[in-house]
This record gives sequence, C-alpha cells and structure tokens, in this order.
Amino acid sequence: MQNINVYRSVVSSEIFSEFEAQRGTSLFNHSSNSNFIDDFISVGYVLCPDIIDVKGHVFIADFFNATGVEALDKLQRLSAQHSNDKKKIERWVNSWGFGDFFLGKYNASIENEKILVQFGELLVYNWSRRVKDILPDRNIIVEYGEGLIGEDGLAITLYEA
Repeated sequence: MQNINVYRSVVSSEIFSEFEAQRGTSLFNHSSNSNFIDDFISVGYVLCPDIIDVKGHVFIADFFNATGVEALDKLQRLSAQHSNDKKKIERWVNSWGFGDFFLGKYNASIENEKILVQFGELLVYNWSRRVKDILPDRNIIVEYGEGLIGEDGLAITLYEA
C-alpha cells in the first residue's frame, strides 16, 4: 500500500471563500484569472525582497531606500534619532502597514480580518525564509501585529533579536 501525503500551502485554500470577488473555482484558478505575468513577478519580489545590510543593520532595501555613502549617512542619522538602538532602528525602518501594500486597490477584502491574518502569515513565512537563506547565522525576527511602530492597523516588521 502506498502512502499519500498532502503538504498544505502556507496559504489556506479555505481563505478563497472569504474573497469579495471570486474569479475562478479555486484559489489557484483565481490567481490565474486575476493577474498578468508582471503582477506575478512583482508579487514574487514583495515576497522575496532585496535585503540590505548596513554596518550590521538589516533592512528591506525598498524601505531603507539608500545605498553606498548615502546609506551610511542615513544610518548615522537614524542612529542619532533612535539613541543608537539597533533593534529600534531596524523595526522602525522595516515596519510597513498592510494597507500600504494596496494603495489605490481598495475592496472589502482589506477589511476582512481572516484575509489580513492570512496575508500577514504569508509575508512572515516568506520574509523569514528569505533572511534565513541569505543570513543563516543571524537571528532575524519577522512579525506582524496591530499598530507596530506607530503604523495604523496591522503591520509587518523585521529586526535582529
């Protein structure tokens, strides 16, 4: 007798029933009916973003938005602003409200707690894997929660413990 194993996605297929508009018969089908190839690629980038390490400080590159000498200057300003507290600096720069991921794309799903929690779990899973892949010896925490670092509503952040 053969064993059959189903390894569930990090995204629950049941979340599909919560969607305001269902474009297809399944979550996978919905995605195929909703996106252009460039949408898929840009979502892939959000789930596996560029990471920048500036003098031991880890940032989502798009949130830090500086490289080279400009990055060193920016870190110096942030260090002064946050009393040289590395964790505060990283949490502040890397915090991002869930609503900011969907600027100009409002629908009722953004108000659905189940969908927002699923979104947070998806980001945490992917960002955690990303930093473990590139910084395996560092203890990088990825978390989401209500009102993190002054964000309105649910937000995500990343920092080294």
